[in-house]
Amino acid sequence: MTETRRMTSTAARINRSFMLRLTYLMLWLNIFVLVFTALGFCLYHEIGTLGSYWQPNIERSIQVDSSLSWWQVPGSLKYTFWSPIAQTGATVSGGRFMSVVLCCSVAVLVLEIMTLFSEYRIGKRRTQKLLTPFYRMAETAQTLDQSFDSKKYHDLEEAILHVDVATEDARIRTGDRDLQGMEDAVNGLLRRTHEAYRQQTRFVSDASHELRTPISVIRGYADMLDRWGKNDEKVRDEAIAAIRKEADNMQRLVEQLLFLARGDSGRQQLEMARVDLNAVLREVCEEMHLVEPEREFLLTSTEPVYAQGDIGMLKQCVRILTENAMRYSAKDERITLRAFINKKNESCLTVQDNGIGIRQEDLPHIFERFYRSSKARTRQGGTGLGLSLAKWIADAHNACFDVLSREGVGTRITLCLPSCEQKAL
Repeated sequence: MTETRRMTSTAARINRSFMLRLTYLMLWLNIFVLVFTALGFCLYHEIGTLGSYWQPNIERSIQVDSSLSWWQVPGSLKYTFWSPIAQTGATVSGGRFMSVVLCCSVAVLVLEIMTLFSEYRIGKRRTQKLLTPFYRMAETAQTLDQSFDSKKYHDLEEAILHVDVATEDARIRTGDRDLQGMEDAVNGLLRRTHEAYRQQTRFVSDASHELRTPISVIRGYADMLDRWGKNDEKVRDEAIAAIRKEADNMQRLVEQLLFLARGDSGRQQLEMARVDLNAVLREVCEEMHLVEPEREFLLTSTEPVYAQGDIGMLKQCVRILTENAMRYSAKDERITLRAFINKKNESCLTVQDNGIGIRQEDLPHIFERFYRSSKARTRQGGTGLGLSLAKWIADAHNACFDVLSREGVGTRITLCLPSCEQKAL
């Protein structure tokens, strides 16, 4: 079958389906009009004869002469009704009326048939016109399929099978311009896979390093206890304190790793509710003041600032930011906390210190797991996972961080969350 004949056949099928639906619509409309006309005829004579005595449950009957031909039957129709309450009724001849209705119905039927025939011819041409672009696309696709050499697919398959995925610069190259788009897509996938593998390897290496240090310290103090601590109370107390401290560090590190693992696997659930950020900051200030009573914590805002979030997670995020500010600033330096609504109508909270600051080249990486700005990995009492946890919490709340830092001046980290209505519950 040629493309022209195929297009004509498809257009005819679509047009027939449309015409069938139109015919059904006209049929039901005709039935409705005839029923409505008959009811109107009956009610007209009933109400005209009975007046106020008319009721829906009066006695009714219809008589026709069945011995006549079908076209003569409507003319013999007689309609009889009787009202028991009024003790009156009438017999009305519907012959003339029904003959007029029959003539009108035949005229309307002929007109509808002509309309359907005309609509069929016009609709067929219209459907063919609408389908023309699709058939041109099909013809073009068929032409391209016939002109494309299947050997190119085999070349691409061979290039993918022989690529050495173990090398970091693994790429596929066929030298065919028609396959360039597929090559770029596969190479992009390889690049992302290597990047994910590199991050995973670095994560495992950094986690091992973080765990190796406290284990080495605990083992060293255990050896010291075994040698001298049995009889020397000073050595014993020092070793116990050091072992307890390193055990606490290990416990905190393991808990943070488990938190991130649950978050990455989607098992960390959030209980979203309306939260007053100023109340969260106030509670964290009180907690931190108990930890370091000599340090000043300043909460500069008091008016409620509402956001939608998990209060426990948001409090944990503020603790992380506050502990970081305490860790990298002197004990006599003030930590400032504030909640506010920014120009984008976002609910924000800020933790600011006057500490050592962050180098500009390190700012894009501070939320990476185990990242440290110092290449020597100098320990400051942290695990290197705090800001990663804060970043996960922010992402779970569809929030973002705004970080402003200058070396020797200080750091200000702002968490911006989608805002709620600013009114009390």
